[in-house]
Amino acid sequence: MKGLYILFLAQISLQFQCDKTKIQATIGSTLTIICTYETSKYRFSKKYWCAGDSRSSCEVLMDTDGYTQATYRRRAQITDRVSRGLVVNIGDLKLDDSGIYWVAIDKIYADIMTRIQVTVTKEAVIKPKVWSLSSLKMTCWGQPSVFRCRSERGMDVQYSWYRVGHPNNIVVHHSTDLFLHCSNITEDSQFFCSAFNDVSNQNSDFVSLQLLQPADKDCVYLISSYTFSSYDCIRSTTSLSTSIQTTENFLSSATVSHITWSQNKTWSQNKTMSWSGLPLWYECLRWILSSVMIAILCVVHACSKYTSRRLTAQGKHPKDI
Repeated sequence: MKGLYILFLAQISLQFQCDKTKIQATIGSTLTIICTYETSKYRFSKKYWCAGDSRSSCEVLMDTDGYTQATYRRRAQITDRVSRGLVVNIGDLKLDDSGIYWVAIDKIYADIMTRIQVTVTKEAVIKPKVWSLSSLKMTCWGQPSVFRCRSERGMDVQYSWYRVGHPNNIVVHHSTDLFLHCSNITEDSQFFCSAFNDVSNQNSDFVSLQLLQPADKDCVYLISSYTFSSYDCIRSTTSLSTSIQTTENFLSSATVSHITWSQNKTWSQNKTMSWSGLPLWYECLRWILSSVMIAILCVVHACSKYTSRRLTAQGKHPKDI
């Protein structure tokens, strides 16, 4: 008798098969099931999707005759593509969609049914990324630094920052941001961010802190991590001091140059001015023009005397001409 029952189940499974019977999905995703059947026997039979632990009392949610329960409208569909299979689509999955379902073919005396187990969970988190919200080199000058942690996937994700300790890690902040400043830095430390929800938990890469000079205000510390570019506080402070010294030298030389230029300009102006306060070139031009006028008058006077003598020698008086 038991052998006949097993043979009966095997025959049914050959008549109606689905591509998956256990489905793990996340909130908001879409569920798709494709089932094949003997089209020669059940092409015109009604197919349906029902929910419930028992195949004999499951609740029909939708069928190929056009019925769809109100909660499934606009997000679920069952389509009989005959030779291409029976397709069940359910979108915008919710936590309440988790449970036992059946894909079935309506048949006289006993429906052909396949059990489907659906589990809907929140989206799992992935390894969070950590980045700095401030310039890391400013830690060489005792400036505070802020680091942010974020997982690109996951729902209802919570964050906590830990400092590596022995035997247990120590919680620093229950937030996405880690604040470091001289007043809360007392020793070399390692930090990491933990991103978690109801489904999974992931930790970030370590953020290492090396305290070079402890102080309440003007401390010096170095930050390093696989995800950050490396830097050296000695070089950073030297380059900044060199920059400041270069700026001071430039300003000093610029001031001296300005004073020298002003003195040279005043000397040049004094050198090109005459005793009367007028420009030297103007005085020269005036003297040249005066000399030219005197020369012209002399030439005119000489010509007049020469003409008078010539007329007298010819026996004529100048008035008779």
